[in-house]
Amino acid sequence: MIMMKINFITIFLFILFTFTNQSTTNVSVNELTNAIGVPPCMKKCMNSLIGNLYEIFTNDSIKNVSSTMCNEYNKFVNCTIKYHKICPYEKVYNIIFEGFYSFCHKRKIPHSPCLDEKVNTITDKCNKNCKLISQLDDIFQRRTVRLMATYSGNPILFVENLSEFCESLSCFFSCFKNNLKKECKKDGHEFLIHMVKPFYSLIDIVRKYPSIKHLIQKKIPKTCHFVFNRALLDMYSKY
Repeated sequence: MIMMKINFITIFLFILFTFTNQSTTNVSVNELTNAIGVPPCMKKCMNSLIGNLYEIFTNDSIKNVSSTMCNEYNKFVNCTIKYHKICPYEKVYNIIFEGFYSFCHKRKIPHSPCLDEKVNTITDKCNKNCKLISQLDDIFQRRTVRLMATYSGNPILFVENLSEFCESLSCFFSCFKNNLKKECKKDGHEFLIHMVKPFYSLIDIVRKYPSIKHLIQKKIPKTCHFVFNRALLDMYSKY
């Protein structure tokens, strides 16, 4: 159960930080995975995929983004298969990258001229308004986090530093939804549904393992609790 809790926190952190790859940050992928205590064997396949997310998401066409992202995701899957015996973390991977699976294997790729034109602009606007990336950079200026980023960290220790980041994330979700709704109507709704899918998986894990609720209440800042609330996720992703 201890490993289950640690894996849960690792999944939670990776899902949170997926959204920061749409904007420039001073934190490298290796620093991020070190700080949150990702097992070394997971880095072999995961760091390459995450490292390419920034370039992928700054492409000016959502359709091209999806194609490039799926190529990278398929490389990642092949890598995990190759190293399965020494790194058996399929359940962790499946939850972290559920949105990728939905995009790439279910052939449900939400794109349209409106999304192609507006998503990057909306992302930049909401990041500026909510200071999401600057909050991540601020976390990595803290001495303890810098040490974990340089060597190796602990996800349960790291998560205690997320209070301000989660406030910004909540702001970002609200801003992103409202602007997509205004600019792209139904197409924006489909995009949001894919974006938040991994958080619904976290809720399913909590339902399956009730003891994790105590971990959330004790270790995860209250400002982050909205991602474990289905009604609030619906509010941020549906219209």
